[in-house]
Amino acid sequence: MEFAYNDIIGLHRPAHDGDAFSRRHPKMAQLNRAKIFAPFAALSGYDEAVRSKQVPYVPRRQRDAETLRALNRALAALERATRTGALARRNRVVARVEYFEVCRDPHHAAFGRDGLYHALTGVVWRVDPVERVLVIGERALPFADIHGITLSTESNISK
Repeated sequence: MEFAYNDIIGLHRPAHDGDAFSRRHPKMAQLNRAKIFAPFAALSGYDEAVRSKQVPYVPRRQRDAETLRALNRALAALERATRTGALARRNRVVARVEYFEVCRDPHHAAFGRDGLYHALTGVVWRVDPVERVLVIGERALPFADIHGITLSTESNISK
């Protein structure tokens, strides 16, 4: 019985060393070979999903009475310094705010319960006691999520 390609099955791979073919088609470096297959990921979004599961979410810390008093004093001072838009622009109070952001990934066990602590430094534009938010930079942070406020040394407002 005769098999297809029986005449070439035992031959070695052709060697193109300095011929016309190798000049037109130079050998690709092994590191670059993987790049040509990158767009063909079997599961789109899989890598991102795995990375999101590795985020070390932590439970929200409870604030003690002294921390709450310090936060209230800092918020009151910031509210006085930014009561109107003109005051906020003139004073340009810079503060560093530590806040808690709850997990928003519905596929994570920490969803809606645990989260991450972040720090944001910027100009405080407004403290709204009715809506209970602090507007710093372009973010509006709810009072309930704020865990610490440090005023910049250049800020000349009284606590």
